[in-house]
Amino acid sequence: MFPKIEKILYATDFSENSRLTIDWAMAIARKHDARMLALNVIDDVAVLAPSIQMYFTDKEWEKLKKKNENEAMGLAKGRLQSFCDDVKTNTPECEYVADEILVRRGKPVEEIIAAAKENSCDIIIIGKTGGSGLTDAIMGSTARGVLRGSAIPVLTVPMT
Repeated sequence: MFPKIEKILYATDFSENSRLTIDWAMAIARKHDARMLALNVIDDVAVLAPSIQMYFTDKEWEKLKKKNENEAMGLAKGRLQSFCDDVKTNTPECEYVADEILVRRGKPVEEIIAAAKENSCDIIIIGKTGGSGLTDAIMGSTARGVLRGSAIPVLTVPMT
C-alpha cells in the first residue's frame, strides 16, 4: 500500500533548478490529488548586512532591520507569486500551482522543516544545486540539511 500524499511543501530559492523542481512537485500533486504549499525562505543574513550596525543606535538598527525585512519579504512573495503564475500560464494541464504561498525569514533548513511540520505536509520537494568542493563545505547545502533534519520524506531534484 502506498502512503497517502495530501499536502506537499515545495521549497524554492528561485535558482535555475526551480522550474524543474516545481514540475516534479506539480506532477506528484496531480498524481495524488494533493494540495501544494510554495515556500521561499529569506536567510537572516540577506535582510541586512550586520557590518553596518555600528553606525546606528540600537533603536535605529531595529527599525532599519524591520523595514528591510518587510521589503525583502514583500519582494520575495511577489516574486514567488509571479513564478507560480508563470508556471500556471505555461502549463495548461495544471489548474493551479500552489494553494498557499509563504515567505519566511530565518535559517532556510530550519524554516523549511518547521513550515512542513506546522502545515502538516506529507513530503518536502526541494531542488539540489549539486554544489561540491569548497563552496559546499563552507556554506553547506540546504537540501542536505533538510534531508538530515526532516521527519517526513524529502524529494530532492538535482540540477540537470
